[in-house]
Amino acid sequence: MAEEIEEKKKSRKPRDGPFRQQRLPAWQPVLTPRTVLPAFFIFGILFLPIGGLLYWNSGKVDELMINYSHCGQYSTPVYLSPGLYDFQFSKDLNISEMQPPAYHYENTTEFQGQNLQNPNNLTVQRCILDFTVPTTMSGPIYMYYRLTNFYQNHRLYIKNFDQNQLLGERVGQSTLNTNCGPLAYMNNSVIYPCGIVANSMFNDTISNLTEITSGGTGSNYTFSTTGIAWPTDKQKYNPTKYNMDEIVPPPNWQPRYPNGRFTEEFPPPDLKSMENFQVWMHMAALPDFRKIWARNDQDDLQAGRWRAYIDLNFDTLQWEGTKWLVISTTSPLGGRNPYIGIAYMAIGALCLAIGIVFTLTYCIKPRKIGDTRYLSWNQPGGGLPANKQRLSKKEKKKD
Repeated sequence: MAEEIEEKKKSRKPRDGPFRQQRLPAWQPVLTPRTVLPAFFIFGILFLPIGGLLYWNSGKVDELMINYSHCGQYSTPVYLSPGLYDFQFSKDLNISEMQPPAYHYENTTEFQGQNLQNPNNLTVQRCILDFTVPTTMSGPIYMYYRLTNFYQNHRLYIKNFDQNQLLGERVGQSTLNTNCGPLAYMNNSVIYPCGIVANSMFNDTISNLTEITSGGTGSNYTFSTTGIAWPTDKQKYNPTKYNMDEIVPPPNWQPRYPNGRFTEEFPPPDLKSMENFQVWMHMAALPDFRKIWARNDQDDLQAGRWRAYIDLNFDTLQWEGTKWLVISTTSPLGGRNPYIGIAYMAIGALCLAIGIVFTLTYCIKPRKIGDTRYLSWNQPGGGLPANKQRLSKKEKKKD
């Protein structure tokens, strides 16, 4: 008797029941013209107005984009060809008659940007970019940089950082080498922040805008670099717990520090408040992307000729990429993106076209449809043939 009980305990046979024996009732749709054709018309009627609303809303966004990738090649002002800039405004404007953007560079030893100094007395090229705002752009105004042919979604690139180090923790050598190699250590010092992503951060610095008048320069339009990162991203960063003599900047950051090292006068960056860095670490899914640089939530950008100064530290020509300055407004549904509206309208029109063609085909030359009452799952027993029904009853009795 004890042996029989032991055998039952070791049995791996599941208990009898509708769920364990897969006898739960199920519903399977029968695709007939009367059920399929209304679905096509419903999707078409819904998608067309939604797509039209999205496309109309996108058209209300004012946006200008200027490619300044080749600015460092011109020491005297040159006008840009039409392929190097793109203006999209909600009002009907004759962009061809507008004065095109112009740029040139000058050498400088004064770094612009928040808390940026030049302890090594380096000379950098500063792009002087002049452009026309054809009509007043209502705030809030957002400034972006756009990069092309830059693959932040590469598998080896996207994982080359250490999240615990960004949170301020001291990370072990083996873990750091695994997550950040080959940019984990340099000269027996920890690279902070480590990894390829941090080292390749976009480091052109863009100034506020200055109005160009007939008498020279006029008023300024100021931007703020705070409030540009997602609140969830801000939670991923904290001041570091490393001692200053244990860490060094990434290779591409070292020209900003004396002899490429952190000092009391030039301490390690506080990543908690460095929102441009947080935006960069939020990986882009496509090789053509834009990231926010700054914003102005209150003031309108008046029509006129404006100037921006951009320190050229980020070379995109070495990998045949481009970099753009983007200034844009927004709408309740986001920025300018007409492709979503076009996609919705295209799918809606396609559904209506298919519905009309299938309806005409069904009315002119219908196909004979079988009687669904004779489907196996509409029969007594849940779709099981009679012999299998008897067999299942016998198995139940045996159990």
